[in-house]
Amino acid sequence: MSKDEAGTGASTGADTRASLKAERIEIVTRGEGRRSYTPEEKVRLVAETLRPGASVQAVSRRHGVCSSLLHRWRRDARAEARGPGGAVPRLLPVRLMTPEVAAAAEPSGKPADGDAPPIEIVLRNGRVLRVSPATDPAALARLALALEA
Repeated sequence: MSKDEAGTGASTGADTRASLKAERIEIVTRGEGRRSYTPEEKVRLVAETLRPGASVQAVSRRHGVCSSLLHRWRRDARAEARGPGGAVPRLLPVRLMTPEVAAAAEPSGKPADGDAPPIEIVLRNGRVLRVSPATDPAALARLALALEA
């Protein structure tokens, strides 16, 4: 009889044969790192959340994007649209015409309701802008730059 069997030695009381049994342990790791999105993907997903009847939750589930990330992108887009100083830009109505359509259009020489006739600006790319003489020149310059790009 050994010392362990007689109780005179230090024994854990565990059967050594039982400790040799292996249990199946499954370790699940995420194979990919942090996902990155291109600016085009961000714009597309944010635009999808802004469609009538769409929700951020539905878009996030459909594309596998965290909803808090979509909310952040929406907030960033609103801040970017405000521009420096936090002022909301004033939007102007614009109608784009091809050079052929602009040449065929009849300019109305008559002022509408006593207003001055619109100013026509032909851009380098052939597009024509018709704006009121009261249009803010700075806003018109930004619009012309955007349409020429």
